Amino acid sequence: MTLTQLDYFLALAEHRSFSQAAKACGVTQPTLSAQFQKLEEELGHALVDRKAQPLVLTPMGQSLLRQAAQTVQSAETIKALVAQFEHPLEGNLHIGVVAPLCGLHAANWHAALLAVHPFVHLHWVEGHPAELQQALAQAELDAIITQGEGWNGQGKLTPFCQESWWALAPSSEAKMPALTDSMAWLMGSKDSATTRFAALQGWKATSSSPYLSEGVLGRARMAMLLQKWVLLSESELEFLPPDFQKRAQRLSSSPRTLVWVHGMHAKNMDVQKSVLSVLQERLPAGLEKVQ
Repeated sequence: MTLTQLDYFLALAEHRSFSQAAKACGVTQPTLSAQFQKLEEELGHALVDRKAQPLVLTPMGQSLLRQAAQTVQSAETIKALVAQFEHPLEGNLHIGVVAPLCGLHAANWHAALLAVHPFVHLHWVEGHPAELQQALAQAELDAIITQGEGWNGQGKLTPFCQESWWALAPSSEAKMPALTDSMAWLMGSKDSATTRFAALQGWKATSSSPYLSEGVLGRARMAMLLQKWVLLSESELEFLPPDFQKRAQRLSSSPRTLVWVHGMHAKNMDVQKSVLSVLQERLPAGLEKVQ
């Protein structure tokens, strides 16, 4: 079998049509059909049910799908490594990351990037969305990873990943209130990612909840004393002790979307694209690719 045949198989699995798969692969339908038939003959099993419309994978096709995808991805990785060896990527990149993701993941991301692009010099900055947006606009940063909800700045946005929103209950028996119930929630500063998201959902600051803590754990402890709820992202759960985490409830709202914003003044777009690709392939637990 060949990588081309596996590519055709993956295209068929995605598009469920020989004509659409051929179009996606940039070949004629007879070419794709002939190569795919050779693959089935070599394996001795049909991989798709041609009678179904749209096409469906046979049980054998379903069994081979994941391994085929991994094989093609491994081959692409090898090609990328050879290309990197022959023509190493070089440059400096200043990346801003919304808190607390930088403190949690930047070290692992940095190591992964240097393993692939050892001549790219990375500089990480953590901050609130408003701070990062301003730094990007002033060309102090080349790119930022920030919350997509509520973004109103300049730059090219590329979906990066997503994570769930959680609500920390003041007690195990508490029933989650609506985010519009401002009296029930204790938020951080107005520029924090969680506060900005809550404001988009209808939450408003009140004079009766003056305690604002930048630290998730400090806010969680104060909220428990005041019998209030705390909104936090899945990453922020990492900062809480196990007994606190047990009181966290997942919000039914859409997950938090994080975007990679390319600065309008950045002149290292090739470096950015390569770095973005590496980071998306090495998302830590709790972060998922955008669906």
